[in-house]
Amino acid sequence: MFNALRKTFNISGCDIVIQPNQSEYNQGDQVSCELIITGGKYEQNASEITVELEESYTTGSGDNQTTHYDTIDLKQLESTTFLKPGEAHKYEFSTRLPSNCRLSSSSGHTGWALVVKVDVPNALDPKERILLQVNPHREFFAIWQACESELRFSQETSTWGHYYSDRFVPPQALKSELDCMDLNLIQNGTTTECTIIFDLQEKSVADYFKMIMFQDKVNREISFSNDEIFDGDGIPKATVIAQKIAKEMREVIEANQ
Repeated sequence: MFNALRKTFNISGCDIVIQPNQSEYNQGDQVSCELIITGGKYEQNASEITVELEESYTTGSGDNQTTHYDTIDLKQLESTTFLKPGEAHKYEFSTRLPSNCRLSSSSGHTGWALVVKVDVPNALDPKERILLQVNPHREFFAIWQACESELRFSQETSTWGHYYSDRFVPPQALKSELDCMDLNLIQNGTTTECTIIFDLQEKSVADYFKMIMFQDKVNREISFSNDEIFDGDGIPKATVIAQKIAKEMREVIEANQ
């Protein structure tokens, strides 16, 4: 069943409808769409009909900022076909978003789109695109929510580079031990790799100088299998996730007391 998200447009008199299977996607998701092309008033010859998954990103800043468009996957749906008046042609396209891919921005200059090209005579701009909303992996959301709901941490900031990094502020009971906790997440197949960076509180002069020398942070590496994050119904195992993080946190705090 295709989702209600759809876009209708016109290329040289032909009506084009593109309908993705979801309104939003997560990194690594399968992206599918249905494409319906209906001929206009006159019979036309389409030399090529294609759909592509396109990634966009910007470089530079200010007046020197440039938006780049890269084709990640392209499929030719038809070649040399006649579009008769009122006749509908239906096609399907399917591909997969890369794991740990960039996310969509609100501006649309960074992210993902499905691009339809119908090459017919006199078409000044034979391309149209529909923007896709791409969010982080579901596993990432489950881990963040466990930190908030079970460990009572508060999410402070998020950044996205080659991995997803989130900073969490500890609850009042832990503020004498921790300044903050950073989670760097990256998906590796069905395994979620997690680097936890514990920023310890300064309790002595020695601790103060450790902070000055950036030695007050302790890194721990842990991995979550899919079975540790979700149950058989796809519900996050918040308690299991929290217990695994809490074990590392307890060991770090006790070792530095």
